[in-house]
Amino acid sequence: MKTLIYFLACIILVSCNKNTKDTSSIGKQKAETTIENVDSSTIKTIIDTHAHIQLPGQELSLNPSTPASADELKSQMEAAGVSKCGIMSMVPKGNLAVTRQHNDYILKLAKENSEFFPICSVHPLDGKEALKEIERVAKLGAKAIKIHPFYQGFELTDPNVNEVLATAGKFGLTVIFDSISASDGGATGKFVDLALANPNTKIVLAHMRGTQFHETLLFAVFAKGPFYKNNVYFDLSAIADLYIDSPRQEELMWTMREIGIDQFFFASDFPVFDLKPARETMDRYGFTQEELQKMYYENAIKVFGLE
Repeated sequence: MKTLIYFLACIILVSCNKNTKDTSSIGKQKAETTIENVDSSTIKTIIDTHAHIQLPGQELSLNPSTPASADELKSQMEAAGVSKCGIMSMVPKGNLAVTRQHNDYILKLAKENSEFFPICSVHPLDGKEALKEIERVAKLGAKAIKIHPFYQGFELTDPNVNEVLATAGKFGLTVIFDSISASDGGATGKFVDLALANPNTKIVLAHMRGTQFHETLLFAVFAKGPFYKNNVYFDLSAIADLYIDSPRQEELMWTMREIGIDQFFFASDFPVFDLKPARETMDRYGFTQEELQKMYYENAIKVFGLE
């Protein structure tokens, strides 16, 4: 089945290449006519879909110069004009008590602070216990599950990963992957396989594959065929900051537009990046007002089921 799908994708790609003159000129025209600062002050709802909170028992913040506390995050949200923020946990393998403790902490913070929405975590290699935890947090109001192949030490091809996606989709939860992987050159293709195998699960690739962002065009190719349900999304944490004012800024914008702006979210990666500079960077890219509205809140509301 995979061979057939990839064969069809190749046919579609060849067909697209026959029309390269038209599609490339459109992309180029969009980039050339919209590289200007946009005033996003009229956009009253801003959602940040990616923030880390220091969890019980954690001694160090991801950024030693910025405390990853709820109070610090709320202060930065106010300064940046951010209305709502996704706060996430990250759990170790084989310690289910800690997994539940961390997830309960995130759920409690979100319940006590309406400006937060909860993104819980499991370790895929915890097998059936991870699936039970997905069901538990879904019933308690979680909006998504965050997993991290590098940090948590699992392979994307492990059958347990597919089970996590299937179970999350069953309970209406989005699954967020940290998608930067310096050691897995085939990660993009593996994400495609997971998306095809789980068409009813929304998948977010945080950081848009980082320095391999050009590979995400593969999703634009698959979107032209009948098998892919366009269920993969991308947050712009870290990558927006990485490429602003660089020779690849326009390439990043072009790539996003080819995939479709409906698939992207604003995200800061707090406390690695502060919220206000992250928002200022987004405004400087040259996206249109309509595009910013989608990335700042419309897309997140749809994918995470926010009110």
